[in-house]
Amino acid sequence: MNIWNRKLGLVALAAVITGTLLSGCTKENVAKEENPENAALGKEVTLEMMTFSHTNWPYKENWPIYQYLKEETGISFKVQPVMSDYTTTMNLAISSGEIPDLMMVNSLNAANTHGESGAFVDYFEHLEQMPNYKKFLEDHPEVKAAILSPEGRNYFMPLYGLEQQSRRSWLYRDDIFKKHNLTPPTTYDELYTVAKKLKELYPDSFPIAVFNGLSPLVNMAPAFNTNSSYYYDFEKNEWRYGPTEANYKKMVEYMNKFYTEGLVAPDFMAHKRKQFNDLLLQNKSFIASDYIGIMDELPLMLGDKAAEFSLDYMVPPVGTPDGKSHNVFAGLQSDGFAVAANSKERDRLLKYLDFLFSPEGIELATWGREGETFTTENGARKFNPDYKEFGDLRTKTGIATIGAHTVLDMTAYESMYSPKMREAMKIAPDHETRPQPRLAYTNEENEVLSMVGETVKKFHEEQIAKFILGQKPMDDWDAYVNEVNKLGVQQVLDVHKSAYERTQKFLNEAK
Repeated sequence: MNIWNRKLGLVALAAVITGTLLSGCTKENVAKEENPENAALGKEVTLEMMTFSHTNWPYKENWPIYQYLKEETGISFKVQPVMSDYTTTMNLAISSGEIPDLMMVNSLNAANTHGESGAFVDYFEHLEQMPNYKKFLEDHPEVKAAILSPEGRNYFMPLYGLEQQSRRSWLYRDDIFKKHNLTPPTTYDELYTVAKKLKELYPDSFPIAVFNGLSPLVNMAPAFNTNSSYYYDFEKNEWRYGPTEANYKKMVEYMNKFYTEGLVAPDFMAHKRKQFNDLLLQNKSFIASDYIGIMDELPLMLGDKAAEFSLDYMVPPVGTPDGKSHNVFAGLQSDGFAVAANSKERDRLLKYLDFLFSPEGIELATWGREGETFTTENGARKFNPDYKEFGDLRTKTGIATIGAHTVLDMTAYESMYSPKMREAMKIAPDHETRPQPRLAYTNEENEVLSMVGETVKKFHEEQIAKFILGQKPMDDWDAYVNEVNKLGVQQVLDVHKSAYERTQKFLNEAK
């Protein structure tokens, strides 16, 4: 059954007909070219959407999930998939004025900044049109706290559910460990020892796989009871800056040791996902810090050789006596939907998005279509055997890919996980940090963050990289701390403190 209310459909029909007659804009021309009859009738329309295209499941125009959504809503999309440097592509689209009707934004700050400038719709002004979204926010106050603008508006529509599968975790090649009778490390000293042993067994290897600049430090920091940026210390109820803390220095010392002794790839900071995957798939790395989902996804890339490859969850090793055996759990995803304020189909898009928050929409986005992507036997649903695992389902159908959902029922995919993955998903929540607050900043605060904050960040990253690569002796640590503090660490801490207190005040007033 189509989601549109019939009476409202007549109103929408008239509006669309009127809009079509009066318009000459590019978006409507696209709609006419794609669906000349339906666009004229207002029953079906093709709109523009910009979204990410993931390396492991690149966007495909013929993904059935978009056909299912079209059948329910009458809306199909001319998608602009972006494989890399999404921020630049997004900003160019917005600054040019050629904003797609619907687009992913890759941060709350981006949504708020462009929303306040008039580029995006404030969802709070349209909650009466969006009863399912409204109820979702009422049922999830923690989500509402993470999507606000500093003025209490909402330009960022959150994605919910998939973060469960996108957990960061330490993983290890249990097949290789068993082959050589090795034990997964529980401390960083043990991590060093076992990595040295693997290096001895596989001289051409770099046993610990990390990639993408200094990002590995983000997940390592809890083991040293610190954080790789500004953070709220829930135990002390205060904002802190991790990269100047003594425990952070100890983490850097370990990384320097790993680098110096060839236990991580010499160019790991320049590595992207492909190089990271290749190291694991080619038996050149055996311990990794990455999304938990690669446990099931990487074997698919090996085809017939998959049986010889096995990743398993590794309880995070501890680096200091006060360190925690935790991975960083980022909480909600950083990406969300934004609707162009000048979209000629704004109201239809809002109903489309609201449908994705309805029980029917969540079910459709999660499962797809019965008889095509899943079947029901004895009252129990199961995905078709064509899909080997969750990643395969995403690759072949588009289900659970960015742009094709807002809320996912992740319990639906448990049957598709390997036994190791299912077990890991049970263990993982016991080894995760509490998500850091996601805050909304005023223009003045953003100016501090973009000027002072970026200066501090650039200096911090340059110096930490030099310490790790041995270009700077660890004896210079105190001088680095003094210098980075002079650049304005406290000023940035004050911004986070202010934004946090504002959010808490807003939430308390809403109770």
